[in-house]
Amino acid sequence: MRRALQRVSAILLSLLLYPVAGMAQEEQDAVTPDTILLSANQNVDREWVTEKNGEFIPLDTQFVDENGKEITLRSFIDRPTLILPIYFYCPSACSKNLANMAVVMNRLSFDPGKDYRAIALSFSDTETADNAHRAKQNYLKLVYDGFPENEWKFLTGTKESIAAVTDALGYRFKRMPDQTFIHPSTIIAVDKDGKIIRYVYGSFVSGDVDMAISNAKSGIPALSVKRFLEFCLDYDPDKNKAVFQYVKVAVLVFFTIGVGVFFLLFGRKRRNSRHRDHDKFKSSNEQEETP
Repeated sequence: MRRALQRVSAILLSLLLYPVAGMAQEEQDAVTPDTILLSANQNVDREWVTEKNGEFIPLDTQFVDENGKEITLRSFIDRPTLILPIYFYCPSACSKNLANMAVVMNRLSFDPGKDYRAIALSFSDTETADNAHRAKQNYLKLVYDGFPENEWKFLTGTKESIAAVTDALGYRFKRMPDQTFIHPSTIIAVDKDGKIIRYVYGSFVSGDVDMAISNAKSGIPALSVKRFLEFCLDYDPDKNKAVFQYVKVAVLVFFTIGVGVFFLLFGRKRRNSRHRDHDKFKSSNEQEETP
């Protein structure tokens, strides 16, 4: 019961902590070729990412890591793994995504290597291991001292390998004439067998990524917070911010009431149990004292 309550609590808290503030910050960011369509299309995640929870990525696909070594995904994904599709020379969104991922990994309750691994996967077939190596050295500066750097791979690959994995993930992107890309921002958590478990969008809240890893450890696919909200209301970050805030407040109220009721009933049950045990003990002593 306690474990179930903790899981429900974590889910509700991840809803409460959904980064509305991050949306406001993104609106203030300078417009670049990399983000121009993202700014124009408020539903980019829904239209450019098709969540394929429960399906599998092709683990035998070959890539090249930041050290120039050819590897298959199967040789690296043997536990829950976070996959961040990006490209390394991205002038805006990808740099922020990689930085956010590094910061989030500093705050997770799970340990890299022991509980999960991470991949920064370039979807640009023109990038090389040298690009990946330089990028990795930059972003390793943002993780804590002692972070096991071999647990965070920076991969490049051929057009065919990239398409095989991004298609399996339901992740779309588009190369622009200036060689930048239009793309959504998302981390995808897969389990040790390459099963797609959960998608995390936006600025990557650590609580949401924690839940994704927890789901991946159990092997049970789960809807992302964004998709969950789309079931609750016709979510538009411009038109429905007030409604969204009311939903969060309502979740908080019901969460607080639910926890209070649980502990009230649980406490009453324990008190009644203690009273029964006390009465039995008292009755037993009286019987022993009776000549």
